[in-house]
Amino acid sequence: MEAWLDRIFPHGSVAGGLAILSLAIVLGLFAGAIKVRGVSLGVAAVMFVALGLRGLGLVIDDDVLGFMRDFALVLFVYSIGLQVGPGFLSSLRAEGLRLNLLALAVVVLGAVLTAAIVLVFHLPRETTPGLYTGGFATTPALAAGEEALRDKFRGDPAGDAALRLTSSVYAAAYPFGLLGPIILLILFRRIFRIDVAAELKALREVENAKRPPIEAMDFEVTRKELDGVRIRDHALLRQHNLVLSRLLRENVLTVPSADTVMRVGDVYRMVGSRRALEEFVEHAGQRKPIDVKTAVGDVERVVLIFTHKPNLGRTLREMDLTKRFGVTIARISRAGVQLTPTASLALRFGDTVTVVGPCNGVRSAEAELGNSIEVLNRPQLIPIFLGIGLGILVGSIPLALPGLHSGIRIGLAGGPMLVAILLSQIGNAGRIVFYLPDSASLLLRDFGMAVFLACVGLRSGEEFFGLLFGGNGLALMAWGALVTLMPMLLVGLFARLVMKLNYVTLCGLTAGAMTSSPTLIFANDLTDSNVPSVAYAAVYPLAMLVPVFCTQLLVTFMV
Repeated sequence: MEAWLDRIFPHGSVAGGLAILSLAIVLGLFAGAIKVRGVSLGVAAVMFVALGLRGLGLVIDDDVLGFMRDFALVLFVYSIGLQVGPGFLSSLRAEGLRLNLLALAVVVLGAVLTAAIVLVFHLPRETTPGLYTGGFATTPALAAGEEALRDKFRGDPAGDAALRLTSSVYAAAYPFGLLGPIILLILFRRIFRIDVAAELKALREVENAKRPPIEAMDFEVTRKELDGVRIRDHALLRQHNLVLSRLLRENVLTVPSADTVMRVGDVYRMVGSRRALEEFVEHAGQRKPIDVKTAVGDVERVVLIFTHKPNLGRTLREMDLTKRFGVTIARISRAGVQLTPTASLALRFGDTVTVVGPCNGVRSAEAELGNSIEVLNRPQLIPIFLGIGLGILVGSIPLALPGLHSGIRIGLAGGPMLVAILLSQIGNAGRIVFYLPDSASLLLRDFGMAVFLACVGLRSGEEFFGLLFGGNGLALMAWGALVTLMPMLLVGLFARLVMKLNYVTLCGLTAGAMTSSPTLIFANDLTDSNVPSVAYAAVYPLAMLVPVFCTQLLVTFMV
């Protein structure tokens, strides 16, 4: 096959490399769609197909392959960061501590297990750092281990042999370090007989309990003590951030304002959390639906999208749509999260705003908010490349750590994701809006993950098959597989059986604890959601830094 391709494309050409890459992706996606007992590999199959193609002798120039792999990884993690960013901080506050403790247990158990294997089975001590870092597929930790070895063997000729052995053991354990976590996700699903749809539903219910969804409820004022009270003076309305969006009085439908005076017999439509709604209705009167069809009045309800950049950063109080146009903002949705429209809330690009009011007022509010689908769906390149550039810069900054002369970097997998999460919280910098339309985000994510997995397979295939069929590679691969699987398996069983961790969160924890981008890709594909990315991003920084210390300790006490 390689000779046939060489007759068409010059050897090592970019065109030939792109042809091989495209072949790996197409065949991989076809293979990933095949289900065996209801389970398919999805896009992760691209990596397996790429390994096979490399075994058949299909080669891409290393420089071309390295560039495509890194650029695809940046696109993938940056788009994921923008998607999970809006809900990241709330999730981190709720789950961050215990998830990071679980991830810490995984990497520490891996180091302890590696030392035990070397001691019990009398492996050469120099295999320790390579076995650990390869089992966790962590290149930063390998670099730290090699630096520690050079310091320990400074001036000793045996140091070169120790470094070569460490690199070869790392290469033997590395392929399963990539594949093992994916196998674990499938294994967890089989062991616990997981219904992914049910797990996603349960996770949403827990989230709704922490952050109740916004609902609407109609009620009639029957308490005489409320007769003559202005809406702005009612304490419960302010306390629970409830919004009165419609008023039916004497069969005339209007939009109430803060100065509206309540009367017995008034029927209001109120928006807020269910518990707050029920508490207020119990205090004010009784539930009674508004019949919009029979009521008279110039009131309509429309859903608008905020796309008017001159109003970015302005709060609802500053925009003052109620006084200016006689409309009420009933609810706001941001990245799928329902928000209560408080006066201090600043709108962000892409927010979905429900407006209730007279027709002319609604039209005026629409002009203020923008509501341009064309503007919303047009990706802006400056924010994308600005964010990617900042992410690469952050990922390249060396962090000074004890015992390391050159420091450690969070790299292309960490920097762009962390910057994207931060930018999603900021929303905009002046007229520069850090927002990606869903279609563009999905394209970047899917393109990035497919190209990245293909490049990983094409780059690792030669070493994988060389070690598989030569020397003691099989034994080293077996020990590396044990280092990969056992710590996460034990922690995963504990997390599920004892801590009752949701399977979708467990998928993200597995990918994050193993700092494995291919596993995150597989987890998102398996659950058909980006929810695992939240747990992944929460534990990734710690899971990347701790193995650096563990590797240095292994070199210090084992070699």
